[in-house]
Amino acid sequence: MWESLYSAIAVICYLVAATRILCFDSLQKKTHHNRMHQAIATLLIAAFAGQSINIIFLKDPVTIWDAFFGVVLLAVVLRSKGNIASMFRSHAL
Repeated sequence: MWESLYSAIAVICYLVAATRILCFDSLQKKTHHNRMHQAIATLLIAAFAGQSINIIFLKDPVTIWDAFFGVVLLAVVLRSKGNIASMFRSHAL
């Protein structure tokens, strides 16, 4: 039973994170486009979607650490509002 809950949490977190990165509107911010950031965003979207598919069809059992890692990654993506470049920027003063 717990594995099903952990699986659901991890899959939802990975899919929401991939969707948030995918829906980031870089044209609205009028920022400089960097090919490296675009490549990293593409890789993250593919990795998050692939991990979701892996959990749904292949992974058995999913542990609490898989779900925790998904929540942490989701928090990082949501905090940066889907902007890959701001994930790597330091906000310390």
